[in-house]
Amino acid sequence: MIFLMSVIMYIDFSESLAPTIPSNLCPMILFIILMAICLCPFKILYYSARKWLGATLARIFMSYCYSVEFRDFFIADELNSLAYSFWTLAYFFCAYSWHWEDLGAHCSVMQMWSTPVLASVPAWWRLLQCIRRYKDSSEFVHLQNGCKYITSIAAAMTTGTRRIYPFLWLKILWIVACSINSAYTSIWDIKMDWGLLRPNSRHYLLRNELVFYKWAYYVAVPINVLLRFAWTLNLANFAIHPQLLGFILAVVEALRRLQWNFFRLENEHLNNCGAYCAIKEIPLPFAITDAAKALYAEEEGSIQAPPPETDGVPHAPTMAPQPLVRHQSLLHPLQSPMDGPAGTFYARRDFENRRENIEVEEGSHPHRIARQGSVVLDALDRIRDIRDSDTSSEGSEGDENEEEEGDSDSPSTLHENTVANSRL
Repeated sequence: MIFLMSVIMYIDFSESLAPTIPSNLCPMILFIILMAICLCPFKILYYSARKWLGATLARIFMSYCYSVEFRDFFIADELNSLAYSFWTLAYFFCAYSWHWEDLGAHCSVMQMWSTPVLASVPAWWRLLQCIRRYKDSSEFVHLQNGCKYITSIAAAMTTGTRRIYPFLWLKILWIVACSINSAYTSIWDIKMDWGLLRPNSRHYLLRNELVFYKWAYYVAVPINVLLRFAWTLNLANFAIHPQLLGFILAVVEALRRLQWNFFRLENEHLNNCGAYCAIKEIPLPFAITDAAKALYAEEEGSIQAPPPETDGVPHAPTMAPQPLVRHQSLLHPLQSPMDGPAGTFYARRDFENRRENIEVEEGSHPHRIARQGSVVLDALDRIRDIRDSDTSSEGSEGDENEEEEGDSDSPSTLHENTVANSRL
């Protein structure tokens, strides 16, 4: 798309194809080509990606009508950084409606009420999403997040109003609204979206788990704050045309959002791993404490404790074929019994959880289930086979030696073996 835009811009400014393609048709040609690519029904040009983006945008346009997933609010946040593109669309349609004649008088979009309204549309979508998430989860943090977008709407409206009516009191109101919005969004970006500013973390004012180098966070935080307050350049008397300055600030906001993406996705991934919605690694060997074994033993279908002794001889440990069930107290601290799997501070998972059907293989080990290939799972299966073979061989040797040794195996020795096998 950038290549196509560059070609059209070259044709426009160089007038190399004039009068075949006049200059005022170049924006329309670019618009038609890009829309044709996005709406192409054939399975070419990244069809799955275009379909995914189209479905996501449709869900965003109908905010509050659907439960909010991670992709919904993530892409809606991207649209918040494209507010400049939203209100410049008004100039595009106005120019063609007046056939590119006397645009200074007819298409002064900076003086139109549609400009601040269009610039605040993405913030309205996010506000509706926050209200829907509060309705679904009853988590007050979503209302706090919604207040952030209320300040964004107020900043956009006061900016447009100040341009239409250049009064001193409106300028003061604009400064106050933009200052509150920049401070609110900066704190939310760093503490909530990025998960930083943890006072007791191993890394000073960051968090315990980091993916990038520490210096990257210490550099990104002040850059994010400075770019959030980039609007203050409008207060300085630069020898720059206001429209050019507005374009520069739009590019700066796009770069700030690009940086935000990395740390937001990193924080989401780490929270998924912490809530067992995703896995970074599986440490071996597994260490099970006595408290955890007691909690597991309380659940139906978990590993059962050995039965009591009968006639002074303990029975061999039995393993129920049902899968382990995670005890409720072992869930994420933000998760309630009525909620789904927990994740970020939003307290409900944003990703779609898809459970795959697992069936028992015919003729396989009674406790082995069919699943996707995994190095760790294959290793666990081999360990189980070795354990079973050792158990059977020890059983046969014990039968042979039983006649010779008589009652050499005391009940205490059998009990120790039972405990060892249950731990294994």
